[in-house]
Amino acid sequence: MAWQPLNRRILRLALPTILMNISVPLLGAVDTAVVGHLEELHFLGAVSVGTLMFTILYWGFGFFRMSTVGLTAQAWGRRDTGEAINILGRAVLLGVAVGLAIILLRGPIVRLGLHLIDATPQVEFYAERYFRIRVLAAPAAFLSFVFVGWFYGMNNVAYPVALTVAVNVLNVGLNFWFVLGLGMSSDGVAWATVAAQYAGLLTTGGLFWWRYRDLLGGLVPREVLRWSRLQAMFLLNGNILVRTLSLLFAHAFFMAQSAALGELILAVNTILLQFRHIAAYAMDGFATAAEVLVGAAVGRGDREGLLRAIRLSQRWGMLIGVAISAVYLLGSPWLPGVFTTNEQVLALAGVYIWWVVLDPLVSNIPFILDGVYIGATGTRTMRNTMIFSVFGVFLPLFFVLQWAFGNHGMWAATVLLYVVRGATLHWPVMRLQRDPGYSLR
Repeated sequence: MAWQPLNRRILRLALPTILMNISVPLLGAVDTAVVGHLEELHFLGAVSVGTLMFTILYWGFGFFRMSTVGLTAQAWGRRDTGEAINILGRAVLLGVAVGLAIILLRGPIVRLGLHLIDATPQVEFYAERYFRIRVLAAPAAFLSFVFVGWFYGMNNVAYPVALTVAVNVLNVGLNFWFVLGLGMSSDGVAWATVAAQYAGLLTTGGLFWWRYRDLLGGLVPREVLRWSRLQAMFLLNGNILVRTLSLLFAHAFFMAQSAALGELILAVNTILLQFRHIAAYAMDGFATAAEVLVGAAVGRGDREGLLRAIRLSQRWGMLIGVAISAVYLLGSPWLPGVFTTNEQVLALAGVYIWWVVLDPLVSNIPFILDGVYIGATGTRTMRNTMIFSVFGVFLPLFFVLQWAFGNHGMWAATVLLYVVRGATLHWPVMRLQRDPGYSLR
């Protein structure tokens, strides 16, 4: 009988989160579509390359959200609101410091990124302009990660959903205004993002004050700065950072190889990756539910509740993966046309879109298990399995398959990466089910 209420909790957390998450890649899709309908392909390439660099930065520092969810959910499970507000304080301090550092280092960062991506001179020129504008929003982005994670950890799904959707709707509107209305190009997309993210941060502060200002009495500077707590957070975040950078290396390597094959392949793969991003953010809704429920169960010391949360989250993840693949299969003849009217790009996209159809069937497993390990703060296992999957399996296979099958081989290597990630993450979960004394931490 406990399964039905848990199912409802999973859906209550996951479905609004899917709505929120889908708005994120849809924003990227709008960016692509807006510049994709301009005649010059280098604007599309510039947004692709610039977005790739921000994906590395923002996904790399996604630990602001991930660690905050796990730690806060465990504190919430123990009903320790004092520690919950101090966790927020530590994460905010770190988010502000890193955001300002990224702005100060924007020159070396963009030069390194463009050096690693072998794009044409025109693409590099507009990509650098895009980056230097959009990086101004880094502090707002990192603090948004922190507050979204904290709200989730406090079992408040409404605030993250409302804030993210509202910010992305504003961003979309500004995209159309700046690019199509004011005649800007890739720089208009960047300015739209900056304006929307700072507007979102102001709104987040207002909502926090409205509902949680009473908790501020428990915010103790001495506790926020306690070295043992900070050290534990640094270790947790460091493991997530290594895990995420390893995965992002695989994605960046894929896009760098795409750029080296020319503007046409780069444009095709950029468009097809939009569908992967949409699927990933949709499946991440159930991963987020796993983070919250697993974290709360660990905080309560509830082993049976932990196992139920893991099993049901995996089942829902598999279901959504199959559903997304079915949608992509049915829509494969016309979906690429949403993003571009270029006949060459459309013709070549139809050749490779079958990898997009296959992808959700295998990627749902590691997505859900990532949520399980984040909720349990088992970041060392996440780190180690990711390093093995990327550098021990993906990279060697990529060179062999690309040499043998070209762009098809590149896509095959990325799909196999998800297969290996899922297998290596699932093994400790199986041991957890058999051994009552085993922990995912």
